Formats: sequence, C-alpha cells, structure tokens
Amino acid sequence: GLPMYVAMMKGYVDNNLPEKAIDLFNKVENPDDVNVTILFNACAQLKTKEALDLVKKTSKEIPKSFYANPRLFTSLLDALMKCGDVVHAESLFYSSEQKVSSSYGAMMKGLNLNHFLN
Repeated sequence: GLPMYVAMMKGYVDNNLPEKAIDLFNKVENPDDVNVTILFNACAQLKTKEALDLVKKTSKEIPKSFYANPRLFTSLLDALMKCGDVVHAESLFYSSEQKVSSSYGAMMKGLNLNHFLN
C-alpha cells in the first residue's frame, strides 16, 4: 500500500532520482499528504517548467486539509520557489494562516535563490 510507495519515493528523492519518484507518484491512487510532500520535493529537485506545472496541478487537486500539514506546505513553497514561481509562492505564503518557521525558511531561501535578497 501507501507506506511502500512512500518509502520508495523518498528513496528516489534522497538519491537524486526525482523522475522515478514522480513516475511512482503517478501510480498511486488517492495519494496522501506524505506522498504529495515527497512529490513536491522531487519537483523542487528538477526545477523545470514541467515540474512547476505538476506542482501547480497537484496543489489544486489535493484536499484543502492537506495544507494544514506544515511539512507539505513548506515543500510546496520550496518547490514553487525552486521552479521560479515566486509570485505564486508569495501569494500562498501570505494567505496562509499557518506560518511556521520552516515556511519562513523556504520563503527566505527561495527569495535568495531567485535574487530577491541581496
């Protein structure tokens, strides 16, 4: 079931094989918040337009309740930033009621990465 997918996806991401993690994610029926978090981490590694499109598509399709998971929310911000969508990341960050230190960290790193901080 899902724990096996989570373990495999995490292993792929940890070993810099984000494409394999994404392929596996696409086979999961009804992914949970952990699967989605790992997907966002894989997309953040890729930093491509296709990865950004997948992040946006997935973030629209997941249940709103998933956004309450600080790890998922932070990985979403990180993926958006690393794929270059600063505007979307900022909009999500500022509209979120749940700002945890990790989401601030993802925003700061992302702004720095995209040359908004000097």
